[in-house]
Amino acid sequence: MKDFLKKVQAAEEKLYMVKAVGKVKGKMETEEHELINKYHSQDLQDKIQLLTGAVQAMIDEGRLTVEERPVLQEQLAARRTAAKEAGKAKTVEKVETMLVSVGKSKGITHPVKNLEDFYPLDQELKRLDRLSKAPEKNLSDHDREQVRKRPSLQEDIRRLERKSRMWFETSEEFHRRLQKALIELEKIKAEQAKREAQEAAERKLREEEEALERKRQAHREAEERKELELQAKLEKKRQEAALKPAKAAPQAKKKEKLQRTKLDPHDFFQPPPREEEPETQANTEDAQESNSDDADGLTTPPSSEQPHIPAQTPEPKPKPKASAVAPTKAPVKKIVIENKWGSADSAIDAEDAHVAEGLEGPSLQEAAQVEAAHAPGEKKVAAPQPKKKEKKKFTKMAVTDLGFDANNPNYR
Repeated sequence: MKDFLKKVQAAEEKLYMVKAVGKVKGKMETEEHELINKYHSQDLQDKIQLLTGAVQAMIDEGRLTVEERPVLQEQLAARRTAAKEAGKAKTVEKVETMLVSVGKSKGITHPVKNLEDFYPLDQELKRLDRLSKAPEKNLSDHDREQVRKRPSLQEDIRRLERKSRMWFETSEEFHRRLQKALIELEKIKAEQAKREAQEAAERKLREEEEALERKRQAHREAEERKELELQAKLEKKRQEAALKPAKAAPQAKKKEKLQRTKLDPHDFFQPPPREEEPETQANTEDAQESNSDDADGLTTPPSSEQPHIPAQTPEPKPKPKASAVAPTKAPVKKIVIENKWGSADSAIDAEDAHVAEGLEGPSLQEAAQVEAAHAPGEKKVAAPQPKKKEKKKFTKMAVTDLGFDANNPNYR
């Protein structure tokens, strides 16, 4: 821009000379007339001053692109060399400070204008490029029609590039910046689609859980409602039952305890008791009385001739015990079972008579002892000795005697 300013200033000085000297001394060219008509040196100086301040601020803040850094470093190095040769110490110091700021900058990327409009056009152009590279025989009519639209799509992209390009930016620089921006945008779109898919899956899962929870809540409320209705019905029935007259509860019948008679199994094997005759008892009593009288006669008083000695009272002798009499057992009471189908006195009497006949005589134990006492001694017989095994005897016989035909070839 500074070079352009010099051209404009030269054209303005020439115009001033022509006006001062006259047309004979100086003559203006067509190009110089256009520069004077379109531009003014003062306006260009203001623009240069404004741009210089903006560039200086960008350098100090490190707002430089990756492509601008090496170019700017070369320019600053050239200015430093020129300033050293000219002996301008302040300029050298200023340029070195700018070089340090440029070295610290990491590089920025300027956003591309209308990038969202470029993205669908670029994707469609890539798809058409793939179709155009495929064999034409493999393409359908619709694909061929799409391939024919490729030139018009490229023209739309070029028109959009002209609108989005910055000042002093060439088409190659813009295209390079655009491709980087499209690659970054594609990555962002892919991550966004992945994130949206995850969010959709989480949202669907959350909706399913909420629907399941609503079903559970509805089921729980239905169960509670049924329980309340059942309790209300039961309470209503209790109130109705309370209004009805109460019936006396039937008392449970007491079970009569069965009376059983315990029997001693030994009684079945003892002989029936035998009653003693009254005469024997009377004789026993007389004998006891006579014995007591004899004992009393032994203590008669002494004769008068002997001195009177007080008689010693004899110790009372124990009376002899009566002879042991076999205890009489009370007759066994007959257990009579009431017959539900009528009386059977005759059958019971016959059975009692049969039992009485069986009980007469000695018991089984006594009878066995008596038989063992009167049984003659048995002679022991020696065990027979085992017989010796006799050897079996065999007799030889001819084959013909057994009924076989010796001439039959089947027996050979």
